[in-house]
Amino acid sequence: MSRGKDAVEEIQELAESLPASLLVIGLRKRTPVGKLIMGSTAQEILLTVDCPVLAVKAR
Repeated sequence: MSRGKDAVEEIQELAESLPASLLVIGLRKRTPVGKLIMGSTAQEILLTVDCPVLAVKAR
């Protein structure tokens, strides 16, 4: 990752530059308060990346 960019920006740029036909991301459990305070990187990726995304839940 580059300094000054967040993970979502990096992933979005990489997916566009490849171009990716599918992006696979892992999900982890978080409390509702944790989601509110920290946000959800996975949710932001799902909303911003143009290619299909497969989100895999943690066990």
